[in-house]
Amino acid sequence: MRLLKLKSRLLLVFLALTLVVSWDSSLGVCAEDPGPMVQIRETVDSILLLMRDPALASPEKSGERRTRIIKAVDIRFDFREMSMRTLGKVWDEKSEEQRGVFQKLFADLLKNNYIGRIEGYSNEEISYHKVIMDKTGSRAMVFTSVIKNTREISINYKLILKGHDWRVYDVEIEGVSLVKNYRSEFSRIISKEDYAGLIKRMEEKVRLE
Repeated sequence: MRLLKLKSRLLLVFLALTLVVSWDSSLGVCAEDPGPMVQIRETVDSILLLMRDPALASPEKSGERRTRIIKAVDIRFDFREMSMRTLGKVWDEKSEEQRGVFQKLFADLLKNNYIGRIEGYSNEEISYHKVIMDKTGSRAMVFTSVIKNTREISINYKLILKGHDWRVYDVEIEGVSLVKNYRSEFSRIISKEDYAGLIKRMEEKVRLE
């Protein structure tokens, strides 16, 4: 039985970071404040610098490079918010300790499975198109695209403002929500094997990676 068969979509997410199905109808176009896009681009630039750094290019330095790339991703992605939205009502039913366990496993799965795959980065072209903000100024969507093998792929980031930082809580790839995909997959597993079964599967997956 499959678990987390979203590799191709997540690979595109992290490719986009090395170079979020419906959105609230109250959103409006942001003309003045480029904050979310600037912060996404800062993350992209920092990871690109790491990948292009000759001092980190040797096999002996792969562990250090990976650690530093993961740190850059951690800064921009809000894994707690992603975990909460992915589990939905199940999140509300769990203790803070249980939530912490799930959040760490979920983040580890994303990073262990896909961060390594950006090693195959081959200078795909990234375009930044626009930012849309909600009326409160606390949520945004950054529209980007990646040119891969002559094909343009839309990758749009949903972000939430936490203090002065814009943190990614969902990604839409060609209109398909990453969080919704995981929520559907996890719900299917929970319905068949209960929550403990999901955690067991996630632990096994992390261990194998």
